[in-house]
Amino acid sequence: MKLRTGPAASLPPASLRAEVALAGSTARVDARLDAGPKVALSVSGTAPTSASGPLALRADGSVDLALANAVLGAQGRELDGRLALALGVSGTARAPVLNGTLRLAGGQFQDFAQGVRLTDIDALIEAAGQTITIASLSARAGTGTIGASGTVGALVPGLPVDLHVTARNARPLSSDLLTATLDADIRVHGQAGTRIDVGGTVTVDGASINIPNGLPPSVARLNVIRPGDKPPPAQAAGSSLLIGLDVGVNAPGEIFVRGHGLDAELGGRLHVGGTSSAPVVTGAFDMRRGTFDLAGISLTFTKGQVGFNGTGVGHKIDPTLDFVAQSVVGSTVADLDVGGYASAPKITLSSTPPLPQDQVLALILFGQDTKSLSALQIAQVATALASLTGSGGGFDPLGTVRKSLGLDRLSVGSGGSNSNSASVEAGKYVARGVYVGARQATSGGGSQAEVQVDLTKRLKLQTTVGTGGATTGIITPENDPGSSVALKYQFQY
Repeated sequence: MKLRTGPAASLPPASLRAEVALAGSTARVDARLDAGPKVALSVSGTAPTSASGPLALRADGSVDLALANAVLGAQGRELDGRLALALGVSGTARAPVLNGTLRLAGGQFQDFAQGVRLTDIDALIEAAGQTITIASLSARAGTGTIGASGTVGALVPGLPVDLHVTARNARPLSSDLLTATLDADIRVHGQAGTRIDVGGTVTVDGASINIPNGLPPSVARLNVIRPGDKPPPAQAAGSSLLIGLDVGVNAPGEIFVRGHGLDAELGGRLHVGGTSSAPVVTGAFDMRRGTFDLAGISLTFTKGQVGFNGTGVGHKIDPTLDFVAQSVVGSTVADLDVGGYASAPKITLSSTPPLPQDQVLALILFGQDTKSLSALQIAQVATALASLTGSGGGFDPLGTVRKSLGLDRLSVGSGGSNSNSASVEAGKYVARGVYVGARQATSGGGSQAEVQVDLTKRLKLQTTVGTGGATTGIITPENDPGSSVALKYQFQY
């Protein structure tokens, strides 16, 4: 047997040999299925010719799960591993009784579109009576692990489920949009035929949310209907299964949002309630530090938040952005707002009193109006406007260098029109709540090493060791070229 069309046409030909010997009310069965080296299954024993007769069948063999890649490959997925089957069925056709095991060794699953990758999947599943027990299931996800155990009433009415899933330093997601390392303790229980409840806690030890560096122009999509076209088929009714949610998400810090000039670190808590069809997400991630690079100048955010409010398209997880960089010049307040969704951010400029866009940018970047700008500064304003409208391209050299060096932060700061105050800062979290960084003035005026320890959510201990280079103006812990120890207390009001 071989399929000749469709994605499964690449499957190897299968050979089925079966012999059934009838003997009154029973039949002796002896069958074997082979498909190259990937599938070798055999079924033997006796089966009744009526629903009330006794069963005595046994299935043995192995299946290479890579066989499914002929179909999964077209969906951007890949599966590997060897499944060994040793399962017996007794009782009657109306009330079967299971007995045996299924073993998975060397398993691997990848979803290239979502960035999911699980390796070294090993599992032992035991069948006894009408219940299937997951005796052990473990997998590697990045440098961490994911495990599961529990029971499924495979032959019980309503299909009761009671599973326990854990994760330790696991990185199940790693994509251009979202990468996360987490710990989890989740329980899944209920009736698979009607309602399943999912509850527990997830602790995000670190995550990186990347947003596009270039915004393409908006293009309207037209629904073209040609004469003679048949109407689209009606969508099938959805499953009646209801999934209840009660999951707490704790992110103490190191949630980085980067891209399109934005570089911010956040932390916070979320609660996911409701159901899978109508989730209710409360909470947000608040900014701890953040900058916005625009036309070669690094702006410091005065406010920042990433919210998960479930208002994205369909059930897609698409965080909302709310960041504000502000500049006060005399009686004028100029704001740069980054809002919208991570997949489609919106950047707006505003001021009080209202001013043209180029005037607002000049105030934010240089602290003065366009009439007082030099030719170079006017060119920087034009570059910034091109970047905000999406025509500035997606070149991100700092991001490339930061990733290649394995850093959590790499930024270039500037003091507006005074280029002598420019500096380069690089740093990395060496442990939870412990940040180690270095800052070097581009003018050669001195360098600093910084260690910051988060004592509480708002209280931080900051230690700097400098080379003692020359400085001008008011000395602060941020620009002091010498050494210092400071306590920082931050409160968002």
